[in-house]
Amino acid sequence: MGLNPTRAQVPLSSTSTVRTEDFLKILISDQRHRHPADDDSALAERFARGEVVLDSGEVLRPDSLLHPGMFVNFYRQPAAERPVPGELRVLFSDATLLVIDKPPFLATLPRGQHITETALVKARVEFGIPELSPSHRLDRLTRGVLMFTVRPEVRGAYQTMFDRRVPLKTYEAITDVPDDAPMHPIPRFSQWRSWPVPTPDDPWVLRHHMIKIRGRLSTYLDEDVPASEMNALTKVLGMRTEVRDGREVAVWQLQPGSGKTHQLRVVMRCLGLPILNDPLYADVDDSALLTPNGALPRPVFVEDEDFTKPMGLIAKRLDFTDPLTGKARSFISQY
Repeated sequence: MGLNPTRAQVPLSSTSTVRTEDFLKILISDQRHRHPADDDSALAERFARGEVVLDSGEVLRPDSLLHPGMFVNFYRQPAAERPVPGELRVLFSDATLLVIDKPPFLATLPRGQHITETALVKARVEFGIPELSPSHRLDRLTRGVLMFTVRPEVRGAYQTMFDRRVPLKTYEAITDVPDDAPMHPIPRFSQWRSWPVPTPDDPWVLRHHMIKIRGRLSTYLDEDVPASEMNALTKVLGMRTEVRDGREVAVWQLQPGSGKTHQLRVVMRCLGLPILNDPLYADVDDSALLTPNGALPRPVFVEDEDFTKPMGLIAKRLDFTDPLTGKARSFISQY
């Protein structure tokens, strides 16, 4: 089903051995997003298929005794999820890489309530590549170019490349067409309409200091930090107007020079032009954007999301020199 097995350790604080079946029953019953059919019979079938094993590969029986510190590997059965529409369009495929156009609303990796409806799990199943692994991530609401490695032995080279921020990523951000009186939450950007038109050769270079607190939905900005110490850099390469889905919009070309949470969404909000259908920053007020204490909007629950209104942020292009072959690679989203 495309999922990796769960590797669970018997607590080191345990004072005695425990039967494997009893240990797994505890883990399954504590699972937040558990399938209602994952009962004693489903657990018995795992044992019958030899799917409960130690790290050594030794197959465990229900009555096998586990000592504190031992690791058990087994497959969880997650709850059914709301299907995310859209296909995984293949942009490139060979013996090393699989590059897809990820649809919006689809998480890259299993996490929380998003398990089977994720790009990784769906791609493993659809393309029959159980060892597929993402080289980088896209936010769940962002669509566009997403790259996987096909073989475990090449995974490190590509993931290291992304960790070092070597690839050049170009995004499209779709907003309303600027009017005569956009919002200006940050004074130093209040005159951007009079700036020279940005181009790839002469882009706007926008710097911010972004802070993300664990448990707080949105990132906020600290405008008291000197420019030399700001931690987020974004280049604006251009803007054009066009009609999409029967509506005139502005399409901005952006290149992040850093990887802060929600960076591009915050940048556009700072210009007074939040990205279309952004469930958070389109409605966040200035106090929440500039301080950690401002009231935040309440996005709809995942099960109530309107799939006909994707957020207007597209990972449009990915360029890099292949770390294994030395060849130039360029992948462009069809969105």
